[in-house]
Amino acid sequence: MATYTIPYAERARAVKDCLTPRQRSSLQALEKELAGNPFGCGAKSNRDSSWSAFFLGGMITYVVSNLHLIINVIDVTAA
Repeated sequence: MATYTIPYAERARAVKDCLTPRQRSSLQALEKELAGNPFGCGAKSNRDSSWSAFFLGGMITYVVSNLHLIINVIDVTAA
């Protein structure tokens, strides 16, 4: 089964780098789920083609390219 790669936009990467260890671990678990099926645990926006998925204390927003098997994370928010 093919898996998706997950690059982060610059701002999203900066927020990811500042996560607590527990949040980072939770996000890594989410990334593993998304890499296998980006549509299984995310919610699609009705306004555009973006998806959102939650991890401990935060959320990522991403877009999916099925042609290239890429999930581009465009934003990370964390409390």
